[in-house]
Amino acid sequence: MTVTWEESGWEQLAPGVGRRRLPGWDCSAGLVLGAEGVLAVDAGSSLAEGARLRTEARELTGRRVTHLALTHPHFDHVLGAPAFADAEVYGAVGLDVALAGRGREELRA
Repeated sequence: MTVTWEESGWEQLAPGVGRRRLPGWDCSAGLVLGAEGVLAVDAGSSLAEGARLRTEARELTGRRVTHLALTHPHFDHVLGAPAFADAEVYGAVGLDVALAGRGREELRA
């Protein structure tokens, strides 16, 4: 079952492209619906928030998120990533170091 952009709480920026302001932090998540996949941009600040974004994306597009792009290593953009375990993940340079625990300063920034 799919919902409209308006019903979903997402803002449609262009056909198949949207963003959602996340509560609690000045942070946005993005969504791009492609012909053969669905790209989520950033994953939120917690596993619960990531799961909520994944569910909303499925309800909005009727398909699962196939790709996740993490724009930078701040906690409010990456800590929800485990909710997208079956997606192909792309990250900014240095993200692997931050997530491995050697870059904790970046995660707190």
